[in-house]
Amino acid sequence: MKNFIMTLISTLIVFSCTVNVSQKDIPYTSAKKYFVKNTSHQKDLTEKIITSQEEFDQIFGAATTMGMSGKPTPIDFSKENVLALIYPKTNLEVEFIPVSLQEKGQDIVYSYKVIKGGQRSFMTIPNTIIIIQKPDSKKKNFQKVQK
Repeated sequence: MKNFIMTLISTLIVFSCTVNVSQKDIPYTSAKKYFVKNTSHQKDLTEKIITSQEEFDQIFGAATTMGMSGKPTPIDFSKENVLALIYPKTNLEVEFIPVSLQEKGQDIVYSYKVIKGGQRSFMTIPNTIIIIQKPDSKKKNFQKVQK
């Protein structure tokens, strides 16, 4: 009986110490047909929150091609924000994989993976851009997920 009571108390303590923060998935759109301008000189992986067209245009250019599918994804900064990941100039094959975008309490957390591949014969500035609805004063955080 004494062991049962001790086990019950231990279980109650463990469960009372856990904090349950509600998590909610947030929809987003991947922006296509943009490139990082050569004026950008990042030395490390850069996680950027962009809230205006002017700021976006300082970093990115449009990579328009012929046809309807050749236009860049439109971004309306009056209603949307951009979360961007920019890798330094490299000859490695680098891919960003979005894992999740979630609302956790008062924060918005963008989780992603970085996959590095083999060498290439040319240099690029790998990047990825996602478009989200402007949140109500929530803090936006990036979280790099290990493989």
